[in-house]
Amino acid sequence: MKRLLPHICLDISVIFMVLFVLDRINGAMNFLSRDVFKIPFAVFLVLVFIESIVLIVYQRRD
Repeated sequence: MKRLLPHICLDISVIFMVLFVLDRINGAMNFLSRDVFKIPFAVFLVLVFIESIVLIVYQRRD
């Protein structure tokens, strides 16, 4: 589980990044309905993505 969790987080963050971009391009999809929620959500996704990459690289070195 320790090695699997960063990969799962990476996959889910990429999926949500795609949904975020699609929502910005096509507002009719309305995945994220409130603008107040969009910026913290995007920051969170980027941080999860970076943290997952760091953990995967760290685990590969061991």
